[in-house]
Amino acid sequence: MNNTLKYLSIQHELGMAVGTTLRLQPMLATFSRIVLRRLGLSSVHFHMRKTLDGEHAQHGVNRLDHVLSVPRNAAPISLPQGILVDDGSDDCVHYRCADRENSPHCYSFRLGALGVMTLQRIGNPLDPPIIELLKPLITRLALGCQASIEHENLLLAVAARRKAEETILFQLLHDDLTRLPNRRLLMQRLDAELLRARDQHRCGALLFLDLDRFKMVNDTLGHAIGDLLLVAVADKLQQILGADGMVARLSGDEFVMLMGDLVRDERQVRSRVDVLLAAIRAEFSDALHAGEHRLHVTPSIGIEIFPDRDCSAEQILRRADTAMYQAKLSGPNGSMYYNSQLSAGIELRRQLEKELQLALKAPDQFELYYQSQHNLAGDFIGAEALIRWHSPYRDAPSPTIFIPLAEETGLMLELGRLVIRRACADIRRLFAHDPPAHFRRVSINVSAVQFNHPDFVQCLFADIDEAGIDSYRLALELTESTLIRNHESASTKMAQLRGRGVKIAIDDFGTGYSSLAYLSRLPVESIKIDQSFVHDLDSNGGNRAIVGTIIALGRALDIDLVAEGVETEAELASLEALGCRNYQGLLFSRPQPLDCLIAQLRRPLPTA
Repeated sequence: MNNTLKYLSIQHELGMAVGTTLRLQPMLATFSRIVLRRLGLSSVHFHMRKTLDGEHAQHGVNRLDHVLSVPRNAAPISLPQGILVDDGSDDCVHYRCADRENSPHCYSFRLGALGVMTLQRIGNPLDPPIIELLKPLITRLALGCQASIEHENLLLAVAARRKAEETILFQLLHDDLTRLPNRRLLMQRLDAELLRARDQHRCGALLFLDLDRFKMVNDTLGHAIGDLLLVAVADKLQQILGADGMVARLSGDEFVMLMGDLVRDERQVRSRVDVLLAAIRAEFSDALHAGEHRLHVTPSIGIEIFPDRDCSAEQILRRADTAMYQAKLSGPNGSMYYNSQLSAGIELRRQLEKELQLALKAPDQFELYYQSQHNLAGDFIGAEALIRWHSPYRDAPSPTIFIPLAEETGLMLELGRLVIRRACADIRRLFAHDPPAHFRRVSINVSAVQFNHPDFVQCLFADIDEAGIDSYRLALELTESTLIRNHESASTKMAQLRGRGVKIAIDDFGTGYSSLAYLSRLPVESIKIDQSFVHDLDSNGGNRAIVGTIIALGRALDIDLVAEGVETEAELASLEALGCRNYQGLLFSRPQPLDCLIAQLRRPLPTA
């Protein structure tokens, strides 16, 4: 009777220990402490099935990992082989821990398919009724373990999802490299500050920073060092501004500082901005660490004070950007407040730059016009390809505006390649219509940026081959400065071009270096007399002397001559009198689309 009550008491107390908490380890520890006390055990050990990633498993894994021992300083035990062969059994496996009579007794109970619980007792073995009493309790314990594992997996899944959402949100609003707020978060904050400034009738300021000569760091030391420098700049700007304001990275080497506290009037804002500018200059007077390098960089800064009437956050940012660009034009390490009058031209220029970038992604906005070239007899001898931009945003911008802009902003390579490909395709169409025999070739203007690129010749030949045209139908017009500044490279490339049959002409001759040496050494086949000398040739003695000298030089070197910008009969007569026999200008034809040129070639001009 006493044993029965004892067994019932043990069963009740152990049963109450199962499920006391949803956390696995605390539940097992509580159960172990009770079973140690009530059964006189020396230790309890738990081994669980786990994957290589440390996750709990029930099937397909025969490896058991030790997860808990009570007491914690208990010596580890080795489980017998094949302990998990029969996953569906709840039988107890009894064995001695060593091959000695006084070694501890071990009782391993299977926790369903999850693992094994081992009881260790020194001295007498457990009574058989105790073992039978434990079996249903171990089954309940296995169910409790399963519930705890599922609960913990659910918590981990929820935590992982929350972490993923936080990561996605952070990446959405922050820059990956510097961990600073990005443009999206900046505009949200600026919108809020702008609304607060208007409601409270107060003022704030936004600073737009661009690093001077940062491209040189990337080009000489590599982008990895450039990235380290950007991180160092970001840290420095945050230290300068403090916690109240916001430092954001827009892109590349562009940063924005949004001052935190709003003040009563513009005078106070300017005073605070001046203090901030002084702090920036002081901090950036020292070199920054970028890996093993110590680099000295300075920022050009544009400042816009807000609110200004109904200006939006986007307009405020654009004005600060414009002011920064104006500061950069004045030299490195400068700063400037936005001024609408001074910034009007820069604003237009920057807008044109953005429109040009978009246009290069939609090349149908560009079209080649052709201006015909003629000899004295009126025969068509060639044409010059001239690019036109049909912008959807404004009246057609002049090439004298957007071509220099493309050269300055690094867009000329892409624009120039577009012109060459389009011209090669047009040449194929043109000669498919069987133009007059005197019509020899089409000339293309090539910028120094294009010509000096290492792959220029290979790309040109590839475009010629793709179009399926004869190379001698193409002429390249180069400026004198292109040939003089890179004489050796130019000589090599021109030899390659001449070997393929591509002709070389010197454009705007007389306006650059006008070195006689390169004319005699380089394979130049044509000179184009600049229109500035042709204009008023009949009445301007100076121009007449210059043109006469150029014509004499061309004859002496056996180089063809073409006079550009011939607009009047008097200019044509003067050129003829000086010995020039080839012409181009409005007197003969305006620049026109390819279809109009093809139609014109069927109607030769009468003898001049």
